[in-house]
Amino acid sequence: MAKLDRRRSFLRQSGFRDARLIGIACEGSLTELRYFEAVKEKLAEHPSRIHIELIKREEASKSAPKHVINSLDAFRKKVGFLLSDNFWAVIDYDRWGEKALSDAAKKIEQKGYLLAVSRPCFEAWLLLHLLSDNDLDISFLDELDKSGCKAIIGEIQKLKGYYTKDLKDAEEYLALSEVAIHNAKKLDTKENCRWPQSFGSKVYLLLLSILKS
Repeated sequence: MAKLDRRRSFLRQSGFRDARLIGIACEGSLTELRYFEAVKEKLAEHPSRIHIELIKREEASKSAPKHVINSLDAFRKKVGFLLSDNFWAVIDYDRWGEKALSDAAKKIEQKGYLLAVSRPCFEAWLLLHLLSDNDLDISFLDELDKSGCKAIIGEIQKLKGYYTKDLKDAEEYLALSEVAIHNAKKLDTKENCRWPQSFGSKVYLLLLSILKS
């Protein structure tokens, strides 16, 4: 499948960038990256004035929010930025909790970055691709939130028959991205909060920023 940066250079020969940039730095080093790689590949199939760049942490073993922010800092310094650009930090709730996330969110806002938190983890976003309106039972989802990522993966396995951390089936999720966005928006009853207050994912905001470009 053709890559966007093979069809049209991200930088002109003069060094002037002619595309709106969406930079994405993830806490996770595998599942999240594969998902957004698939988004980037899908985007490459259609003419677009945006470019998605997946920003890998310099030290993959360091996944705390501050390291995600540092990766965004380094990348933005390297490429520069336009007012139309967006830089996103994709972070899980379960590993850090309210205090660490609050500190990170303040820094992210100060730097003009955007935040997409999944609660309890990114797999919650994946599961939202597979649920119907009738499945959005709050008590059930609250139990999943309390039980954690392992329980959510178990639900994905029930619905798909399997789950792989390397997300080789990423395109199957993307085919259901509108379902995931609908479900995430429906659960996001406190839109002004920086992260979901119970089971849910703000990743839908990142997807919408790409789809509406």
